[in-house]
Amino acid sequence: IPSHDIPQLNCHPTKLLHEDYMKVSTGQLARRYATALFESAVEAGNIDILSKEAETLVAVVSPELEHFFASPTRTLDEKERVIQDLISHLKLSVHTARALTLMGSNNRLGHLKLIFKKVLAYADEYKKIVRAKVKVAQSMSLTEIADLERVLSQTTGQSVVVECETEPQLRAGMIVNIGTRQIDSSLKTRMSNLKEFLSQGV
Repeated sequence: IPSHDIPQLNCHPTKLLHEDYMKVSTGQLARRYATALFESAVEAGNIDILSKEAETLVAVVSPELEHFFASPTRTLDEKERVIQDLISHLKLSVHTARALTLMGSNNRLGHLKLIFKKVLAYADEYKKIVRAKVKVAQSMSLTEIADLERVLSQTTGQSVVVECETEPQLRAGMIVNIGTRQIDSSLKTRMSNLKEFLSQGV
């Protein structure tokens, strides 16, 4: 990749060459920004801060906000005002604020969520963290989540962070996805298995 196509986050945006000289896919573009942001955070020793802020941004950027940032009918000034409000409200670090401002200057805010998802993935790999996607019938307390993280970490031998999603149709129990592995202890699945077993006439 030519050096002028890689965002230099320690530079003022006006000193950067515009990226549109080369057509790149959304995935390529997101990786470039995420890599530049992640590597500069590692160099500055801010990886823990960046990881937390990336997680926060991924959570708060709604589909509506993504649509707003991606809309060609919205001006850069309008998007910049929203970004500055976001930076202020979330009390983001200078490092992350500079990256968001750069994305705004280059009209790349439509890719913001994808970029920070990749940043979070890089940070997890760097810190040797594995994320478990957990679906539960009822919301879990912070204590219950911490207990589940401890059990999963002991079982897998890795540092596990649990991300919970509530699905009332499970009725009880949970479904845990870690990488390619799935543990389904939901009541819905148990009842389905029992129904199948009984239908075989056993």
